[in-house]
Amino acid sequence: MTDSGTSFSDLQAVVQAWQPMQRDWSTTFAHEGPGATAAESCSADGKGRGGEGGKEAAVDGLDNMTRSRREARPGDWIFAPPTADRTFPIMPADTPGCLFVGSRLVLAEGARALPPWRLVARWAADDPGRFPVRAGRGEAVAGLAAPGWEPPPGWTAANLRGVLTLLAEPELALALKAAHLARWRRISRFCGECGARTALASCQQASECLSCGRLAFPKISPAVIVQVTRGPRLLLGRSRRHPPGGWSVLAGFVDPGESLEGAVRREMREEAGVRVADVRYFGSQPWPFPDSLMVGFTARYRDGALQRLDGELEDLAWFGPDELPPVPPSYSIARALVDDFARRHGADPAKLATWGR
Repeated sequence: MTDSGTSFSDLQAVVQAWQPMQRDWSTTFAHEGPGATAAESCSADGKGRGGEGGKEAAVDGLDNMTRSRREARPGDWIFAPPTADRTFPIMPADTPGCLFVGSRLVLAEGARALPPWRLVARWAADDPGRFPVRAGRGEAVAGLAAPGWEPPPGWTAANLRGVLTLLAEPELALALKAAHLARWRRISRFCGECGARTALASCQQASECLSCGRLAFPKISPAVIVQVTRGPRLLLGRSRRHPPGGWSVLAGFVDPGESLEGAVRREMREEAGVRVADVRYFGSQPWPFPDSLMVGFTARYRDGALQRLDGELEDLAWFGPDELPPVPPSYSIARALVDDFARRHGADPAKLATWGR
């Protein structure tokens, strides 16, 4: 008998409840309660949640699983296949699914919502395996399509930027996070140090080399994006990557050894030929194209003449609140920065022209 009152026969009941539903999959799990992930169940010292108290947490989790399994029916649950993360949670079969073909998301034609994972699971590859995704209060199952797979009739592989205008929250946040992690899993199957095969680390979100033990964490590339004002006017640029006629605030990646504020000042000099002052944090947004974190700032023009020094932009100009050109859609932090400028200068953000992809 354990400290929580769970006997060995209770644990046997858990296994017996699993077996009718396991189908072709292994029943080996390292699971500390419904929905637990490796990051949640392992402490910094590797002893489990709460250090030495991790064993008690695990027993409580088994109690919860025992109750839920007694009422479960075959097909009601998603189980982890042998190649998946050992801490893959047991999730309802109608949990939303994010299946990717490269960087494209599989959706039913005409749908504006993620499909249940049970409908797309048959197309998922075993390597690198499916994985759970959580964003806010939402959760999903994600994976990569098998090599060479193409959507059958009634299904499509949607461009990820197009998904931004299709899905609503919380599914949009789930899809974007899943896209970032799916790409990381796809490109981190081999060690960047020695070239050996990697596997998912047991107690943190990382890949671990099976030969040298090197840990590789999901890549995040920080970039700054800036609302630069000169009195009642806003600095905007037009990039070759934008749709025809589209303008946006300026952005750029952070260099090694550089602060975020330093990146703001450097990027404005390099891209627009101006110096800025009063650099202030505005907000941030994850941006999986392919793995960025956009960090927004506001800044005030100090001096300098507009000039395209690095060749990245086709044009640069200052715009007043009533003369703004088509700007990015509302899903981006770029649009939030433009809306903030418009609002502070008496313009209605809802009336701004918006470019689409």
